[in-house]
Amino acid sequence: MASPSTGPYSARARRIRWIAVAVGLALLWAALHMIRGGRIGPGLLSERFDQVPNRPLGVVLSENLPLRRELIGSIQSRVPVEAASRVAARVIEITVRAGDRVKRDQVIITLDAHDLGAQVAQAQGQLAAAQGELSRATADEKRFSALFARGSVTASEHDAAEAAYRGAAGRVAQAQATVAGARAGLEYATVRSPVDGVVVERLTEPGDMAMPGKPLVRLYDANALRVELQVPEDLARYIETATPLEVRVDATGAVYKTQVSEIVPASDPASRSFLARAPLPSGQRLQPGMFARATFTAGSETVLTMPRGAVEQVGQLETVRVYSEGRIQTRMVSLGRPFGDRIEVLAGLRPGDQVILDSVGTAGR
Repeated sequence: MASPSTGPYSARARRIRWIAVAVGLALLWAALHMIRGGRIGPGLLSERFDQVPNRPLGVVLSENLPLRRELIGSIQSRVPVEAASRVAARVIEITVRAGDRVKRDQVIITLDAHDLGAQVAQAQGQLAAAQGELSRATADEKRFSALFARGSVTASEHDAAEAAYRGAAGRVAQAQATVAGARAGLEYATVRSPVDGVVVERLTEPGDMAMPGKPLVRLYDANALRVELQVPEDLARYIETATPLEVRVDATGAVYKTQVSEIVPASDPASRSFLARAPLPSGQRLQPGMFARATFTAGSETVLTMPRGAVEQVGQLETVRVYSEGRIQTRMVSLGRPFGDRIEVLAGLRPGDQVILDSVGTAGR
């Protein structure tokens, strides 16, 4: 049997010891080399926080800012127009439909004019008869005046001739007025647009009976639009005539600057709100019924704000990176209302804190 000092197990143990010594010497050499060279490998140490960040910094400020409030409403016409008939007649033709643009005095409805034409003819006949009577009365009055001057007729006969002349002249004037009225009625058989506008709704169809005062077509004046806003009671004290407004119409994507022109001095008991009106410009693709939002200044308030570009979204959390005393810290914040390019800070920061803008790196995490 081989002895322990000369057997195969002893040889293997010696090889293991030599390998361990070699590895240890290699590690020691590498450590001494790095220390002497003053270099370290990447990622071996954590990031340094005593460097000024290469991103712009913003400051958290305590500011006294105007409060902007929003009202909702709709676009309406300042001059709603209803084209109505002035005579009783059957509707023959309607030349417009909802959405059509019309010009002032454009024909939009034609009524049956047969009866109206007959009334004109009748009035003209009555006028002709009255004029014939006036001619005879005029001749009698001239003859009796001459005879009265020569003493051939009495004063009462002369006065009777003058009275007959004045009566005939009155009947002619009356017949002339009747003819004018009949002709006007005949003209009313053609219904024209009273304004340059847009047809909102046609309220009758051919064959229907038009009656005096009955609306036939509803229009709105495209050059006379306004926004009507519901003002809650708690904001009513901030709204008065000439209050500046910025009106945004989602349908057009445009913002219009205007002023309050009218306030209805009565509250709606159902909504507990007042109605305010403000004019809008024409020719802006606006139409009655469009939804509108109006913002205005309602006092001021001291709020803590920071630049909106410093906010990072981490899941459902909002964070910012704060640079303080050579270190960068990530903080969770609670945010409130936007104020232009800044946003209200409800919690997480103090006035004077410096926040890193457009923070897309990983420093400080």
